[in-house]
This record gives sequence, C-alpha cells and structure tokens, in this order.
Amino acid sequence: MKIPFTPLTHLGICASVLLFATTGCTRQKDAEIRIDFDLQWDGSHFEVKNSAPDGQGRLLRLERLECYLSDFAIHDVDEGWLAIDTVARIDFSSYGSHALLTIPGEKDRSIDGLRMGLGVPRDRNVNVDPASYSDPNHPLGYTGSAGLHWGWAAGYIFSVYEGRLLTEPNIPFTYHAGNDTTFRTTELMWEEPWLLECGGKDHNITLVLDAYKCLHGAEDTIDPEIDPETHTGNNLPLAIRWVDLYQNAWSIQP
Repeated sequence: MKIPFTPLTHLGICASVLLFATTGCTRQKDAEIRIDFDLQWDGSHFEVKNSAPDGQGRLLRLERLECYLSDFAIHDVDEGWLAIDTVARIDFSSYGSHALLTIPGEKDRSIDGLRMGLGVPRDRNVNVDPASYSDPNHPLGYTGSAGLHWGWAAGYIFSVYEGRLLTEPNIPFTYHAGNDTTFRTTELMWEEPWLLECGGKDHNITLVLDAYKCLHGAEDTIDPEIDPETHTGNNLPLAIRWVDLYQNAWSIQP
C-alpha cells in the first residue's frame, strides 16, 4: 500500500534524519597519541655515539641505548587511569622511533598524566616464542625483537645501555636488564590538563630520557670502571641498581 506524503510524514523523515545524525556523533571514534623520544645528557640534548663527561669528569661514549616500553595508561581527570595495551621498542639511535597509543572512546577527554612500564609484561616475557606473532615485525615478533631476545627461558631484554669510558685504556661497559624482577613503572603528571578530542589524530607528547641520570642519581651512582657489566643473570644486584636509576631518568618535555 502506498503511503501518501503529508507534512506529518515529512516531519517523521526529518526526525529520523536528525536522530541518525545525533547517534552518529556518538559512534566509537579512536583518538591517537604519538609519543616521541628525546635523549639528554645532564639536561642538554645528546645523541647516541657522542661523548660527554661523567660525574668525575671522564669522557664517556654512549654507543647503544634501546628499551621496551609497555603497560601504557593515560590519566583522565574524570575517569582516572585508562589502560592502553601497547608494546613499543625504542631505539634512541634511530630517528623517528616512537610509540603510538590508540585510545577508544565516544567523548573528549582531559588528560593530565601518562604512565608506562619499563620492560615487557610478565605474561609476555618468558616462555614466549617470538615466531608465534603473526606479524614478524611486531616489537616482540621474530624480526621486531632481533637483538633484544635471549631465548624462551630467559625472555626479552628490557633495556640496553652500552658504551665505554674514554680513559687509557678504554673501559667498555654493558648494562642489560631483562627479567621480571627488573620491570619498573614510571608515572609522569602535569599541572594543566590538555584536551584529547574524540577521534583526534594529531596529539603528540615528547618524553625525555637523561642518559647521565641513568648512571648518576641522588642515592646511587654506577661507576663503569668498578661495575662495568651486567646481563641480569650474572649480576642481578647491578641490574637492579641500573633499572632503579633508569626509572628516575625520565621526564616529559614541557
């Protein structure tokens, strides 16, 4: 049966269109935050392969600095911490190395904090075959983890800090942390919340790691001449000292 077109019918069509438009605005719209990384040495910009004086005035050359970051969360002023399931491998010698956080939601958010794990979560660390990832380039996959995986039993290397003291003779140092005991979390907050628009893709945060503070802290200092090496298993106390300093070496760029 043909329904005649009347003003009431027209009103119903308009209402339906308005309802569709309104509900369309509340559909799931993922927002993205790109986290970039900057390296410093005692507060000044620094690059891997460069050298700078340590706390005793000796020149130190940093030759490799890499890490895994995971267990991210952002702090919503109204809702508190919102977990984001992302694992990133950051190579400080590689330009553009970054982490991308995808935040699902149907509304704008006010953000005033970021939290991240320094390492690989316990349930993804040991007894995991990197080849089990369908994407070999995943940070924990076969190709993506190359150089940062010890094997099934030992798991992933959470952080790598290598270089040498440019003394005569040179003194090489190597700090590799990589079991569940050395997993740490760092939390960075800021005073003025910023707006994370629903569906926005242009949000950037820059995190800073101070490589000097990875060796020099308020309560501990690692002297590479005295403590030159840990692969965690062979020197767990030194690995723990390293990650405790490393944990406190992070900041957020204003």
